[in-house]
Order: sequence, then C-alpha cells, then structure tokens
Amino acid sequence: MSQLPWLTRGSAFLGAAVLGLMLAGAPDAARAQVAISGSSLNPDGGNPNDPLAVTACNGAPQLGVVYRNSESEPYLAVNPTNPSNMIAGWHQDRWSTGGAQSLGAAYTFNGGATWQQVVIPFTRCSGAVPRSAGDFERGSDPWITFSPNGTAHYMALVVQDSVNENAMVVARSTDGGATWSPPVVIARNPAQDPGRSVFHDKNAITADPFDSRLVYATWTVFRTGFVSLVFARSTDGGQTWSPAIPIATMGNAAPAQQAVFRQGAQIVVLPNGTLVNAFFRILVDRAAGRVTFEQAILRSVDQGKHWTRVDARVASFASITAVDPELGIPVRDAQEIPNIAVNRATGQLYMTWQDGNANTQGGAGIVVSRSNDGGATWSTPVRVNQGTAASVQAFLPVVAVNSQGRVGVLFYDWRNDVLGDPGLSTDVWLSLFDADLNYLGERRLTPQSFDMRQMVITGPRGFFPGDYVGLSTVGTDFVAAFTVANNLGLPVVFPQNNNGVFVDSHDRQSVVFVRQP
Repeated sequence: MSQLPWLTRGSAFLGAAVLGLMLAGAPDAARAQVAISGSSLNPDGGNPNDPLAVTACNGAPQLGVVYRNSESEPYLAVNPTNPSNMIAGWHQDRWSTGGAQSLGAAYTFNGGATWQQVVIPFTRCSGAVPRSAGDFERGSDPWITFSPNGTAHYMALVVQDSVNENAMVVARSTDGGATWSPPVVIARNPAQDPGRSVFHDKNAITADPFDSRLVYATWTVFRTGFVSLVFARSTDGGQTWSPAIPIATMGNAAPAQQAVFRQGAQIVVLPNGTLVNAFFRILVDRAAGRVTFEQAILRSVDQGKHWTRVDARVASFASITAVDPELGIPVRDAQEIPNIAVNRATGQLYMTWQDGNANTQGGAGIVVSRSNDGGATWSTPVRVNQGTAASVQAFLPVVAVNSQGRVGVLFYDWRNDVLGDPGLSTDVWLSLFDADLNYLGERRLTPQSFDMRQMVITGPRGFFPGDYVGLSTVGTDFVAAFTVANNLGLPVVFPQNNNGVFVDSHDRQSVVFVRQP
C-alpha cells in the first residue's frame, strides 16, 4: 500500500445458472464471470460527487483522488471444511495516494454462483468506533486464510493518512464469512510519528493446515536506516497474538558489505509442518556498485519459534513492471513480489514472479520455479505465458496447485491489444503445468477483453488492478478472484492532481470470480 519514498515496491448477484455456464463448454473457452463486488457500502455524506461529503467518514482531511465504487487487489480463500464456502476481500474505494476507504468482503456458500457482501470495521468509513482496532482513515493489503476447523482470518494493514500511524489488524469469522469479530491489533507503530520513521507493510496471514490453534502472520517493517522482515503467531486460533519478532533485518552497510532488503513475504506450510516464508530481496554490493534482485525463502521447523539464519536463494531476476506500450503509463502490479503455493500431498513448492528476463523486448514477463526438497534447491525458472509470444508483456502472476498436482498460474497480458486502437485491451489467463512444470496449455478467464486505461490510477505508479489477485483450488478446479475494468469510455487523466481532495464516483473497475475446471 505504501507511498513511502524509499520503497521500490512493490506491499450483482447472479443465479445458479451462471455456475452451470462456468462449468460447461470447451476446455479452452473463456469462463463466465460472476460479480463479487457491488456498489460501495461506504458512507457518501449524502452527495457521492462531493469530496468533502464522501471523506467526512475518514475523520481527518485527506489528499488525493478517491475512486468511489471502484474495487482492486482481491484475495480469495476456500473453506477446507466446506469447499462451497469461499471468502473474498479487496480494496473498496481506492485512493490515488495509497490505501482505500475500507476493505471489502463477500462470501459464498454455493461454490461462487452468488456472493453476499458484508462490512467489517477495519476503518472509520466501515464503521470502526473511536479507539478500536479499526480507528484508522484507510486500509490496504487484504489477505484471508481458513483454519482446518473452518475459522476464517482476515488480515489487513490500516493507516492514518493525516499522520504517520499504522497497524496490522486481524478479524475472525466462525460462520463462513457471514459475521466477523471486531478486529484485533497485532502490531502498530508509535502514534504521531512526525519523522515517519516506522511503517508496517505488505502483510500475509496463513493458518496452519494441521492445527486450528496456530495462525501465522508475516510482513515488513520499515524504520529509518533499516528494514526488517517480521513474524507473529497465534496459538489460540487467532484470538490473541505474540509480539512481532524480526526474522531477518537489513541495516546500513559498510562500503564492502552487502545490504539486504526483503519484502513481499508469504508463508506456506509443508506436509511435515515446516513453514516456508517466500519473499524478494535486494542485495546491494556498494564496493562493486552492484544491485541484485533475488527471490528467496526462510524456513522454520518448529512452527515459527525459530527461523533459518540464512536465506535460501531461489533465483535472480530483473525487476520490472508492465507499461502501457502507447501512453507509457505504468501498471502498479506485482513488480518484484513473488507468489508461492505448495502441493499438500507431495510437498512440492512452486513460486512465480515477474521477470524482465522472460520478455524478449525487455518488458514484463512471468516465470515459475519448482522445489522438490522443501525449498533448499529450485529448478531453472520456466516462462509461464507460453501461449503467446515472449515479446508480449505479461504481469501480476499468482499460483495454485489442484488436488491432482496440476499447477495453475494466473496472469494478465495484452496479446489482444492492437496498437493505435482507442483502448488497452487486457485479458486474464490461466497457464497449466504438470508437477514437473511441463506446459499443458492455457485457459482464457475473461470472456472479452477489458480496457485497462479505464482503471483507477495510483499517482505516478499508474493503473492499479492490485499488487496481487486471488487464486485457489476446489478439488481439481481452479477458482479465481481478479480485477477487471468496466469499459466506461472515460478519459485517461495521468498523472492526477493530488494537491487537494477529489472524488471519482464512476464504477471504473470490479472484482469478479471465475471457476475453471
């Protein structure tokens, strides 16, 4: 979510007949989309086009453009006790200057055929009362996980825009997402920090798949002069949390030393209970004047009590973000952030990320790598978007493994865009691989292309579908929640005027669900 100057980062209801359409048709047919998100449930002060009325719920003056009715950065989780029950979360009413008015949530009990929105008081605009865990102006980074007993945990970053105050919070649901406990604080920075010296960012939460008492959280803490990857855990099903502890830290480096920056952490659990924490790191060799980007992991064999002291390297890569080939506007996408999944039966690990080395024109490309030994060693990365030319920009990958061991990687690309036409035609795809990463083909997840130029814009970082989107599995099926533009034919305003408060109430983009057999 952050807009901090030293960061590189990338931290309508439809009937059951629709589900039948989704499950029918040829294997390469585009899947029908089901809307997850709807109109904003946030207060508008009686005038959705008046920025002061719309932002009255924030409780403090705001700066930037608030995109009311626009959703982004979805996440998706499947209930292991009832796979027809899923929960999605997202940014609701995104700000150009970072974060959103609230974090949306919706649940389904019929496999994704219909979705019901619910409000969780993560921020003031979603009903948080003074001095509660959600007493914040904005929210970001939604991440959801289910414990093996069916309890859902929703983690978020919440921030004040008017002062540098931020926190990591978690809410729980024991009824499939229909109702939620008040959020609790895992960690927060000192209030009224005038030096903006501390910032929590890019969180992920993972429930232990074997023990419903254990839930794990990881994120990055930025302090003046150093960056720490931190970890916290709950041993009572998410009701209370241990203090966050640093598991890897970067400090100011001497001239001949390397400085290590880590971010984008997310944890998966191997069948033997080992925790694997995946992230990207930046190695800075000041003596040689060299900067290297790498994907890496840390491991814990005792449920997070201790972590390996040395990162296991996955692969080096070329940091890249997608860029509109005609207008030159970037996409705020995954950039360096990886995504990791585990085969729960075999323990094989799969990690995917954006890599400029995978594109023959130096643009955004995507790769995936495999580990057969718990993350100690990794295979040579394989290009994901093999269904099109390597010169086509591809971005925003996420990975999942189905019950047969088939690997799916979801991504966006512009293969159907025609240079010189009015829009930027964008599609979402699912590439399929066997357990050894032999390519099996791809599936188109968008029935028709959408125009990315209609999406919200996050300052100089460009169009914002999200730093990530959601992908999981139900048996052999892949289930996805991702962002699409609604093709309203609006003009592109880039960069925006952020020297005041403005509102754009157009329904620019939505979160949709697709189920791919």
